[in-house]
Amino acid sequence: MTYRYIKDLITRKIKFGNGFEKELQRIIELNNCSKEELYELKNLEFVKQYRNAFENSAFYKDFYQKHGLGLQSIRDLLDISKIPIVTKSDVKEFGEDFLTKSKFTSFKAYSSGTSGTPLKVYRDFASTIKENAYVHFFQNMHGYKLGDPVVSLRGNLDRKILSYHDKINNVLYMSSFHLKKDRIDEYYKIIKEFQPKVIRAYPSSMHILATELYKSGKELRIPIAFTSSEVLHNFQKEIIEKVLNTKIFDWYGNAERTVALGQCQDSLYRELPLYSHVEVENNHLITTSLINSAFPLIRYKVDDIIKLAPNCKEEFIVQAIEGRDDDYIVLKNGHRIGRLDLAFKKIKRLLAAQIIQKRKDEILVNLIPDKGFSRADLNAIEKNLRDLIGIECGILFENIESNQLIRTKKGKFNLVISKMNGM
Repeated sequence: MTYRYIKDLITRKIKFGNGFEKELQRIIELNNCSKEELYELKNLEFVKQYRNAFENSAFYKDFYQKHGLGLQSIRDLLDISKIPIVTKSDVKEFGEDFLTKSKFTSFKAYSSGTSGTPLKVYRDFASTIKENAYVHFFQNMHGYKLGDPVVSLRGNLDRKILSYHDKINNVLYMSSFHLKKDRIDEYYKIIKEFQPKVIRAYPSSMHILATELYKSGKELRIPIAFTSSEVLHNFQKEIIEKVLNTKIFDWYGNAERTVALGQCQDSLYRELPLYSHVEVENNHLITTSLINSAFPLIRYKVDDIIKLAPNCKEEFIVQAIEGRDDDYIVLKNGHRIGRLDLAFKKIKRLLAAQIIQKRKDEILVNLIPDKGFSRADLNAIEKNLRDLIGIECGILFENIESNQLIRTKKGKFNLVISKMNGM
């Protein structure tokens, strides 16, 4: 047996062993609980997490006492407004002081760092197993079973390797670094021969695959697609589902493990049972992790902007994840303009777009046009942008290839790229 085979075998036994099975069964049982039962269980877990933080975390004990809170101050979720909100800045500044256990028994993890320095957080083994179980539960809901053939385009491979088949888990890993016009035939041949039931990828990687296949006149049939880790834009979803003949189900979570929302058949996002407690404040999520007791984040503000589904007063349902609150351009007068994906929403002959800003009086809009893209389409995009940003900011357009889209070191895509200093 090769080293890689042994490594895959060990990874499977750890990732999907007895702890995973036990946790998965717990989630299944929770999913069958009534709303009243879930609320009572969440009450218990929330108070337990608060007391764990107060007693065992150097940061929280000092932080809460400064705000007049004691160990017994929080007895119920109804007391939640007494608890001050923590932010990403707090985690960056105090870091290890959030821990309730030794850092030597925890694992470091990092956010993607799209807004600057990556955020360092910690997870223990138990929370990692719980996360795996929740992700599997979500994917199983939509038709995936362990052992089904899966293509993964999530940056697991480096630039030297195009593909690797993990036979133990039946996952075909493909590098996202070589996704471009001159190698699309290789991707097409390998994936078609593998005949996957599922594809997992960042939305941007899946979008580039679909775009290049479309431009070369090819299609694949992969029944289920799971995306995560980025905002899924409408222009991406449309071409992916068309070219891959698939149905996308998006997972929304974060590196901090304080929120997990899964997209359902109706395209709306719903909570996973007892993963966290979520509040909404000014279109932002205030989240409390219930799965990571080693690095508890309680009433933690998430940067992403969300849009609640209409008429969801009795249940927390999200219609759309609209992007980070720093996905904006800055005008001369200092105004920050976001939600720029709206400029491309109804443009039918456009495969992709990305906005680059280097100075306050001008933006560059990179476009990947479809066949038949005309001056009228370009005018429509410009009009839409003018409606959003006004007339004082210059707009330049440039046609590019999909491999020219700017992505992070981890291969993630942002609609707006700011190259300005000292904004």
